[in-house]
Amino acid sequence: MDEKTTIDSLEIISEMAKVSKLTNKINDKFYKRFKLTRIQFTALGFLYVVGETGYSLSEISEKLDITKPSASTLIDRMVKLSMVERVSNKEDRRRIRIIITSYGKEIMEEALKLNEEFKKKSLSFLTEEERLTFYKLLLKIKNNLIKDYEE
Repeated sequence: MDEKTTIDSLEIISEMAKVSKLTNKINDKFYKRFKLTRIQFTALGFLYVVGETGYSLSEISEKLDITKPSASTLIDRMVKLSMVERVSNKEDRRRIRIIITSYGKEIMEEALKLNEEFKKKSLSFLTEEERLTFYKLLLKIKNNLIKDYEE
């Protein structure tokens, strides 16, 4: 792109969309490496962080912003892949928690290492000051969009 003294807002939005699309494409390749979809990886990440307490199906659907039937289908597939398990509450068998398995933990630990490398590489060409400025600008854009379009 040529150096300009002014940039049209549409050009900025267009470049943001291209970066988002490229990042999603790279991430999708990353998830495929682990035979996961984006939403499966996100769910596994939530379960990895929460640990042994796990989440109920309702909590998972809320965290992922999906319907309960969609969350149920998602968890069914992940159970078949041995990444998570359904555990009944000893006092109330109707209460079921979804918990990450040791296999799921192994996948997450490997994925987190690789993801950390990607994050470092993707912004390593920026100075610390540039990263901070970029971050602040992204937050400013996000907050303005929320204010203007999510009210």
